[in-house]
Amino acid sequence: MFSMLIRSGILVCSLFLGSCMKPRPAEDLSNQDLKVSDSEAISQSTRAPLKIDPLILEKRAFKQAPLFAERVARGELPLVSERLPDNPLVVVPVEEIGLYGGTLRRALTDDTVQETAITKTLNENLMGYERPVARSIQLNMAESYRFLDDGKTAIFKIRKGIRWSDGVPFTVDDILFWYYDMIFDENAVTEPLPPNEWLVDGKPMKFEKIDDLTLRISSSKPLGRVLNNLCHDDLAQPKHIWAQYHPRYNPKATYVDFKYRTSVGKLVMQPGIPRLSAWVPIEWVRGQKIVYERNPYYWKVDSVGNQLPYADRLEFNVIPERQMILLKFLNGEIDLVGRNFTIDMVSTAKADEKNGRIRLMKAGPTQGPILYLNWDAPNPALKMAFRERKVRIALSHAINREEINRIAYSDLLVPSGYTFLPANPYYSPETARYYAIYDPDLSRSLLDEAGFPDSDGDGIRELKDGTPFELIIDVINTSGFLDVAELIGEHWKQIGVRVHLNPAKEEIIFPRRMNGEHDIYIWYQKGADPLDTPHLWAIWSSTTPFWHRNASVEGPPWLWDSTELIRRALFTVDPEVRREAMVKVRDLHSEEVPNIGIGFMYKIWGASTRLGNVPVKCSIENNFRGWSRPVFHEQIFIRQNR
Repeated sequence: MFSMLIRSGILVCSLFLGSCMKPRPAEDLSNQDLKVSDSEAISQSTRAPLKIDPLILEKRAFKQAPLFAERVARGELPLVSERLPDNPLVVVPVEEIGLYGGTLRRALTDDTVQETAITKTLNENLMGYERPVARSIQLNMAESYRFLDDGKTAIFKIRKGIRWSDGVPFTVDDILFWYYDMIFDENAVTEPLPPNEWLVDGKPMKFEKIDDLTLRISSSKPLGRVLNNLCHDDLAQPKHIWAQYHPRYNPKATYVDFKYRTSVGKLVMQPGIPRLSAWVPIEWVRGQKIVYERNPYYWKVDSVGNQLPYADRLEFNVIPERQMILLKFLNGEIDLVGRNFTIDMVSTAKADEKNGRIRLMKAGPTQGPILYLNWDAPNPALKMAFRERKVRIALSHAINREEINRIAYSDLLVPSGYTFLPANPYYSPETARYYAIYDPDLSRSLLDEAGFPDSDGDGIRELKDGTPFELIIDVINTSGFLDVAELIGEHWKQIGVRVHLNPAKEEIIFPRRMNGEHDIYIWYQKGADPLDTPHLWAIWSSTTPFWHRNASVEGPPWLWDSTELIRRALFTVDPEVRREAMVKVRDLHSEEVPNIGIGFMYKIWGASTRLGNVPVKCSIENNFRGWSRPVFHEQIFIRQNR
């Protein structure tokens, strides 16, 4: 609070001095590309061995689930020592060595809309963000990598012996098929636009096969983001399955049929398609449930040599109503609730936690509400007002964030301004406080000086064309932000700005946002990793960022500086160069406050106490694969089957 008061004092002084003093940037000492700034992200202590006994690896003395031991005895599967790779990935459980058996039960509101929840739970790639807290990027299916040519080339070596769930070896050919025959074959791709993360200056990175287990990725510029890209969704598809349906390999095949078979939903939910994940689909009843069973060739072991996962099955039940999901969770019919757990459920769940059947965890703080101002608003006078920095600062100081936290968030909101999120490696607590103190008197002074008076004394200021200073806040009516927008409307009324709300369905609000038809759009604040979303922080195309669609023609100098810095950060493999650039990007946006942050939210999620190895803390940002991946399902076990 003291720092906020100092910040306000600086602004008041600047009004009289006729200049704006720049705050001293916060010092950031970490040299890591990923770290957790939030002190609450504390690791759990584990009773499991921290390293596997080398003799287990040398003698191939691995253990397996009883389900597979029976199949081996019947001659249906090879020995577990033959199913695992030469160098399996060793996972240290977060608490203890687990037990085999049972079913992990989750819920989706819709199987065709929320397939990303399944994808993020199951996806495997060459690299992976550290779990449960994304403090680093770690080896996954790759056992090594190196950069060459000043970072323009990267060589990845795949673990020898990884197999698809049907026993067929996984090779670089499966990666090249996914890359060239699916996502960069315009006739086969199921998405409308090519994946931006694999483009450099509009051209795809080059993928090449050195041998069956060695992949070379190269580009005209340093591959500054390639490790992050290799932490995201699946990098490969089984060529031995899909080639027969692809016209490039089968003249009788059609692209229409290929695209139908390889839709995102089918790839992740359709039984019979080999996978590299811990579980593979065995049943899909559309609109009801998707059931997965353990993968006999999964390539990870715990630190005593048990093949993972511990649970035999992973089941997703389709339950359209979130309140019904809560009820089933409290009744012990669902084990894990994350993305579908909302703030209004907290009090009910907290009361039920006392019976000992569930446990609630707090993750974050992470993305909270933000007001995206349209720098190209349809009303020219309002557009010019938004482009004045003093107006934006005034609007920010006029918001009573503590009141919003108390009324709308049950004290789960950390008030802040517009800046990077706490999970960002370049986050600064100091810049998070910029313009976040509630000071309506300062707001009124700033608006007066900027030339927006209340000339007729009706309580509403005038824009510079003489019309009332009024605006519309677009709110998706299922977002949970309506109460927040209403409170902000009351706060701004006190400084002479009239607010109208436009609550509507997403299919109405989102096109208005994309077409630049809004005044202000309230949504979640991004910033866990701006390099993953440069189009929000830089002039990345002729119509970005969406809050300033004309920035490529009319963008302010500081936004062009931000754009150049982000390009510098993206195309380097030197963490110090990246850090220096991104700290400057953070400071530019925090100081210029192009949009108005409200705060960072804690996310409450829950787990049944029948589960072991549930992480107490985890990353939940979408950049790090949301909540699903960091929860680390393959090392969770069932304490008591029921």
